[in-house]
Amino acid sequence: MLKFALAGNPNSGKTTLFNALTGSTAHVGNWPGVTVDKREGVYKKGSEPVDIVDLPGIYSLSPYTPEEVIARNFVLDEHPDCIINIVDATNLERNLYLTTQLMELDVPMVVALNMTDVLDKRGDTIDVRALEKRIGIPVVEISALKETNVDLLVERALEAVKTARTGETVLKDSLLGSAIANAEIALKLKGVEAPLFHAVKLVEKDEIEVKNHPAEAKAVEAFIAENLAGKRGEKIDAEAEIADARYKYITARFSSTLTRARKYSFDELSKSDKADKVLTNKWAGIPIFLVILFAIFHFTFSENLLFLGSIIPAFGEWCALECSAIKGVFFAGGLNSPGVILFNALDLLTSQIGEWLGAGLEALGASDAVLGLVCDGIWGGLSAVLSFLPQILVLSCSSPFWKIADIWRA
Repeated sequence: MLKFALAGNPNSGKTTLFNALTGSTAHVGNWPGVTVDKREGVYKKGSEPVDIVDLPGIYSLSPYTPEEVIARNFVLDEHPDCIINIVDATNLERNLYLTTQLMELDVPMVVALNMTDVLDKRGDTIDVRALEKRIGIPVVEISALKETNVDLLVERALEAVKTARTGETVLKDSLLGSAIANAEIALKLKGVEAPLFHAVKLVEKDEIEVKNHPAEAKAVEAFIAENLAGKRGEKIDAEAEIADARYKYITARFSSTLTRARKYSFDELSKSDKADKVLTNKWAGIPIFLVILFAIFHFTFSENLLFLGSIIPAFGEWCALECSAIKGVFFAGGLNSPGVILFNALDLLTSQIGEWLGAGLEALGASDAVLGLVCDGIWGGLSAVLSFLPQILVLSCSSPFWKIADIWRA
């Protein structure tokens, strides 16, 4: 079975795309030895099933965090048949930084230009054909949230797999381009897989690469000191130089494919920024968090919803009087919260089923031991477990409280 890896920045819609592709086939675990989610599923809508692996969200392939180490090791050691790079179209330049790193691998690749629906809503446009031509990799416009073009994306990936791909770098004309080229040749002679990617990391003085290839690392350092440092008259910070070269290339070659409907001033705040100024304010943030937390637990466990029974004494007295039999599901000292209503309704149902079971077994002449085993043991235990479901359900459905910021931003 073919294996496709989903790689992209955090919040680029990567997991949403994964869910759209895999649906009910998805399963979640942890990467071996690391408490980082591992999502894997199967895409079954194409001409052949495809194993989809959702890599952790990362900004680069430099091994500074567990997520970056996992993503890097997977694409290098597990040899996926294709990398689907999810790019947030609303943050094109920032997202393409990772793209320029993935391009250096000898792996077929497709760029999924996500959130194009948000871009359209703003009135901004991206010349996808020009971007695809300049980047040299298939680019597909998608909306993972609306599942637009996700099947087309997989089709383009299946086409890309048919042709072997050799890594390319946007750094060949940069100050360190010659050092990267020399390191690549040395690593090729050594039989290293994906030599270009490793060469770039070697020039960056990546700890893993320096440890794995100490002789080549010394040769690269000597080459830079003798042939390139003189051009600057100072010691070169290779990692910063490469990062700067990537962004300059992205700005010069790819940014022009984005056309904005209007110009944004530097100090102009977006709706998201305005919401963040309030919700993450050092004074207001914690009180707002506590209010949201209280609201969630109130709607889950309160027997006096919105304190109506206390605010309106006559209503509270009426609720107390009506709190009997089936009406007790809805009323106590006031109107019950959704969580309490569900709990009481389920308790009433399980109790009634228990009584029916007992009556049925007695009618069949069952012994006391059998009655105890079935009614008190099996059904009693199952009912105890089921009693937790209402609260869990309401807590899960209370997630919109946590998305107030997102609603505000919309």
